[in-house]
This record gives sequence, C-alpha cells and structure tokens, in this order.
Amino acid sequence: MRRAGAAERLGRAPLRAAALACAAALLAVAGLAPGSSGATQSSTVLAATPYMGWDTYFTFGTHYDEATILAQASALQTSGLERDGYRLIWLDVGWWPGTRSSDGRITVSSKQWPHGMAWLTRTLHAEGFQVGLYTDAGKKGCGGIHEGSYGHYQQDVNTFAAWSFDAVKVDFCGGDALHLNPTTAYGKFHDAILHNSSHRPMLLDICVFPQPGQAGNGLPSFADSAFSSYDFGPSVGNSWRTDTDVGSPAGVPWSSVLRNLDADATEPSAAGPGHWNDPDYLGPDLGLTDAQFQTQFSMWAMLAAPLMVSGNIASISPASLATISNRQMIAIDQDPAGIQASLVSASGDGEVWMKPLLDGHVAIALLNRGELPLTISTSAQALSTAPGSQFPAAASYTLANVWTGTSSTTTGAISAAVAPDSTVVFVVSAAA
Repeated sequence: MRRAGAAERLGRAPLRAAALACAAALLAVAGLAPGSSGATQSSTVLAATPYMGWDTYFTFGTHYDEATILAQASALQTSGLERDGYRLIWLDVGWWPGTRSSDGRITVSSKQWPHGMAWLTRTLHAEGFQVGLYTDAGKKGCGGIHEGSYGHYQQDVNTFAAWSFDAVKVDFCGGDALHLNPTTAYGKFHDAILHNSSHRPMLLDICVFPQPGQAGNGLPSFADSAFSSYDFGPSVGNSWRTDTDVGSPAGVPWSSVLRNLDADATEPSAAGPGHWNDPDYLGPDLGLTDAQFQTQFSMWAMLAAPLMVSGNIASISPASLATISNRQMIAIDQDPAGIQASLVSASGDGEVWMKPLLDGHVAIALLNRGELPLTISTSAQALSTAPGSQFPAAASYTLANVWTGTSSTTTGAISAAVAPDSTVVFVVSAAA
C-alpha cells in the first residue's frame, strides 16, 4: 500500500497558521547545546529546530568502532560541518552485539570500544558534539542484530543516561516480531526516559519505518506502520519516521527519495518545534547524482526534517560537501517557526512547494521530478492566497536564489528553468 502521490495530496494537508507556529517557537528553548543533552520532557522542548548531525548506518552498516567514530568526528570539524550545525553523532545499529551481564545490564565489546561508552561521550562532548545510540523496542534490532531493549526499557535507559548519551533511536523490527503496539511501546520508552536514574534528558527518535505489510504476514497494519506514527509521535518523541528506509549501505535510489518526500509531506501539521516528521537520512555519494542529492537536501530542508548525514565525511565529495554546507538552505530547515513546507501546485513533473518563515518571508522550491528540463512557474499572488499563508501582498518582491546566491525583483511572477531531478529554491520577500 502506498500513500497518495504529491499531486493527489493537494488540498488535503493545509498549512498551519504561521502565528500558531511562531507562538510555539517562542515557548521552545534552544536545541541541544554542546556538551548537554536533549529530552522529551514537559519542562523543556528539545530539538526546537530539527536536529542535525551524522549517522553511521549508510556508510558503515553494522561494522564500526571507537576509532571510526573519532575519525568521523574529526572530519566533521575539519570540513566545517560541525560549525554549520552538524553536531549530533549517532551510533546506529551495530554498536552493541546484544550481550548482557547476569543482572541484565548491557555489556559492550572492549575491542570495539576500548575506552568504554562513557569515555566516548565525554570525549565527544568536550569537542562540542552530542551523541546518540540505537536500540529496538523488541528483543532484537533490524538485520538480526540482538540490539533490543524489550523487558529492559528502564534498565537500558538508565545505562544510556549513566553513559551520558543525549539521544536514543528506538527501532521497531523486534517490536513487529513481537506484535507490539507502537503507541504503547514508545509511550513506555518515553516514560523510561522521563524517569531515568540520572535525571538526564534525552532526545527520542521513533523509528517505526515499515510500510503496511512490509514486515511480513500482513504486518504491520496501516495503523501500526510508519504512515501513522504522526498520530502518537508528537506526544512522546522528538521525531518519527514517515516511510521505509530511503537507502542502505548499498546506496540511495532516486525513486526512494521521491517516495519518502511524498510520504513525509502527507501530514505537515504534525511537525513543529520539538517534534518533527523524519523522511530518513541524507545520502551523499551513495548513488545519487549531484543534482539529485542537492534536491534531496533542498526538499528535506523545506520539510523541516532532521538533517542527519549518513555518508563518509572523511571522503565526502566537494559537490556533496558544498550542498550540505549551504547556510541559506540550512537556515530554511532551521527556521524557528518550525513550519513544514506543503505542496501548493503541481503540473506533470513540475511542483511548487511553499514554506512560511518566521520573518514573514517564504521559501519556495520549484521541483522537477522528471527526466526532461521544465520551466516551473507560480506567482506571489498565488502564494499569498494559499491555504494558511500569511505572506503579505506587495507591489514588488525580491527573489533570492538559495543555490546561485543571486537576487532579482519581480512584480509577482516567479519562474525558473529547472533541470531534470533538480530543484530551484527562492526566498521570497516584499521588496523594500
């Protein structure tokens, strides 16, 4: 079963009023600070803007160790990405083989982590990073790895907190195997975080990723799949997956980028400061062309999605590095209003997406999903009358092209020639 395509979704998911999002943003504290941690607690709002960082999975799969993590952290610094906001280093599946002591506590490999987990977080915190790790709501993690916390939620969270981790990704392969209810399981994990013995706040990433039936034997149901996580995710987590994996260590297909974009865009009103729809990781140098990866990054930023890069930072290509380092595009993702972009018009393979910003400007993405060049057009007037829009009418407008760095003025027409698989992004404002 698939969700409605982009054109089919028009009119089904109206934009939230900017005023409501702004009010929520004003109540939110800043995101994770260097050396500190985030939480899903009533007293604070973690991930007030979408979190940013690097994850192990697409590049290293289940095979990495302490030296790997330190090398990637160093590359994040020397490349300038840490300075750009990529500060959350996430240990995905593979950090732990599923071993426990006689009293049920997690034990790790001294070969993989010679200095231990607390030393790792302390070292990375001292360099300005935060650190996340992985578990599953069931007894085992994905891919047959026995990295599950079922029966040990509180004990494992206490361990993670004692090690000073800042974030936890909770997968659901083992949860599906046990026929667990996601709402119940993640509610219990959320409570474990709230009541951890170190009183340490931690960000919670909900990873119910399967589409309906993807786990086999008709499981999960639509209600228990990635397509429905937005129903409970905002009340217990800081992010939740909205579709199956966009890629793997084998690569990131372009068709999967478009699929996950469509799924993530279905419920824009679920996202906001502290809780975000998550279309999965960014995949530089993993099979996408430079144009396709720039489009993935552009649309993830328009969606106000977490920007988690899952490529090898030590060998990242100059083009991919330039893409994820674009500070204007990052600013669109990190806009404090926290409004997710919505599709406002579509014609064939050409689409117009709109994201209101806190300062009253709007970000516009002209997306060409097809194999032939297109001229994609809209107008300032159309944007100002879109459902939920707060964009003011004006005599003329400034169009700032995010990718070229150029600006132009228009009395209302917004148009661009867009290459195949590409996206042109403008920040539109009333001209002075």
